[in-house]
Amino acid sequence: MSQKMSSTPKISIIVPVYNAGTRLEKCLYTLINQTLTDIEIILVLDCPTDGSDKLAKEYAKQDERIVIVENEKNLHIGESRNRGLSVAKGEYIGFSDHDDYRELTMYEELYNKTKLNNADIVMSFLENKNEIKSRFADFGENIFTKEFLLKDLIGFGYSNHQGALFVQVNNNLYRNDLIKQNQIVFVDTNFITPEDVLFQIKSIYFASKIDFVRKQFYYHVKHLHNEGSKYSYVSYKKRSAGIAEIYNFLQSKNIFESYKNDFMKGVTKQFINSLSGTLYPIPNLIKFRKAVKHLRSYPFCKEAFESYSLPPVKHNLFRRFLVERLRQ
Repeated sequence: MSQKMSSTPKISIIVPVYNAGTRLEKCLYTLINQTLTDIEIILVLDCPTDGSDKLAKEYAKQDERIVIVENEKNLHIGESRNRGLSVAKGEYIGFSDHDDYRELTMYEELYNKTKLNNADIVMSFLENKNEIKSRFADFGENIFTKEFLLKDLIGFGYSNHQGALFVQVNNNLYRNDLIKQNQIVFVDTNFITPEDVLFQIKSIYFASKIDFVRKQFYYHVKHLHNEGSKYSYVSYKKRSAGIAEIYNFLQSKNIFESYKNDFMKGVTKQFINSLSGTLYPIPNLIKFRKAVKHLRSYPFCKEAFESYSLPPVKHNLFRRFLVERLRQ
């Protein structure tokens, strides 16, 4: 039965759609069958070539809560999400990848939490390779503070941990007014990544109240065609541009000194990963030299690596080699 959407739905869920293949159907099924029915589902068709656009339009014919936005050219994830944000009418905003799915009670439970404590952001857990439960268990109550979240994101992993905990936006809700009033948008992922981390840092910084639902609702499907697994997504130019974006934001808000140590840790992690990507799995010495020159051009690179503590030689000769290149 077709569902009707109110003029101001409780939640707008933005889904950029490219070549999702057969996974799109499960994604849409777990959206239209949410127990919270007062939602808006914005499908941003980013010029798919596999028929995903036809499937999306068929669903839209049967459910008036589905809004179709068509890009005239392929804009990629960041700008597609921004197009969705520009038309979203919901009180809160949610996001989804086109090949993921979620529990059917997800948005009802998250929305109820926003109302309970008048939260600007409500976060939940996400399953990614079945790792999430053990990772979160290590941190206890720390993950429920704004300061921890910012340090974790800016440092791309709290303390010496590899990777921040709440990297993705898809398992959360954001107050629409928070986004609009502070002009928070996604970066253009044709040139800058990681877009979710940058969006999270800005949203959390501006939020007055952040809350959590200690449940795992959202399932991030890992496969060979995930955008995040491609070198084009994690290339040294895009990742260094992302680091520069964080640097500029912290400076613009006069909080750089408060997060300087975390930022420098993030620089070392991201720059080492970016540089190693030019040598693995197939070494490309020309690209490696270009990457070294490019990364060292950032004013914070030398300082970050001068204070970087090298692991014992016997543990990681390769990392030592990369660090020495970036210290010069």
